[in-house]
Amino acid sequence: MKKIINSLLLIFILLNSSAYAIGMGDFIKVKWKGNYYDAHIIEKSDANFRIHYKGYDHSWDEWITLERARIKVLWKNKWYKARVLESSGSRVKIHYDGYGSNWDEWITLDRVRSY
Repeated sequence: MKKIINSLLLIFILLNSSAYAIGMGDFIKVKWKGNYYDAHIIEKSDANFRIHYKGYDHSWDEWITLERARIKVLWKNKWYKARVLESSGSRVKIHYDGYGSNWDEWITLDRVRSY
């Protein structure tokens, strides 16, 4: 029974993986000059995001890559803190916090969320 429930849960996650994709309107923590600031995504182009900083004028809006954002990555039904090392098109290369570089991998954005 447990195996069936886990299989159904995995199917549900895969079918609804776009619900996890980071995108328009999402809130995100963005690193700027050593500090993280609250922002939300106002535009998206592949793995590039135009963000608006909460409480700041629109003149501060900017395009960023996820290398400046706090993220978690979905792996085997669990979220892990990670950081983006580089991006190419709509894919990003990530490094899991606390794990060796042998765990680094290229992933699609449907496995990424902000925290």
